Amino acid sequence: MLKKTHAVQFKGTVERQSEAIEQVDNPGDVSLVERGAPRSLVMRCPDGCGDILTVNLDRRAGPAWRLYQREGGLTLFPSVWRDTGCGAHFIVWDNVIHWTNDAWILRRNSSLERAVEGRLTDELASFVDIAAAVDEVPWSVLDACRSLVKSGIAVEGTGAERSSFRLASDSVQTSRARKRHW
Repeated sequence: MLKKTHAVQFKGTVERQSEAIEQVDNPGDVSLVERGAPRSLVMRCPDGCGDILTVNLDRRAGPAWRLYQREGGLTLFPSVWRDTGCGAHFIVWDNVIHWTNDAWILRRNSSLERAVEGRLTDELASFVDIAAAVDEVPWSVLDACRSLVKSGIAVEGTGAERSSFRLASDSVQTSRARKRHW
């Protein structure tokens, strides 16, 4: 068994899955298979079990993850949850592996928090929908939403509405007043 990792190491872009498999030697190594458009991400399981994972990125081939390649690094959405093998469950966000059983780390981004706050109302909205509205990585928006909750500006839903957010009751009035003055 190899050692579990918390980092993604991008090994490059290739045209064939067999080429990608040759590039991923260590836990967290990833290679992008692209033929005209991103097709899949081949990854050595970051849990250290040694398995090769193939993450579908092509919606034409069935349910697919979204790949974001931005300044901060590579991000996958949603999380990867293996229902076979080692059973690993993790998030890939800006080249970092976040294990779902670890505590969520807030990464304060005040400009994103302002953009998210501007989208919140007194009705619950999914962080995924908010991310689409502000053209941002969903994990970053979830982080911003949870930061707003910690600041008392927003409230997170419970039960089936977990990961959906709305303005806190006292923030609704403040937000409406601000919008009237704009």
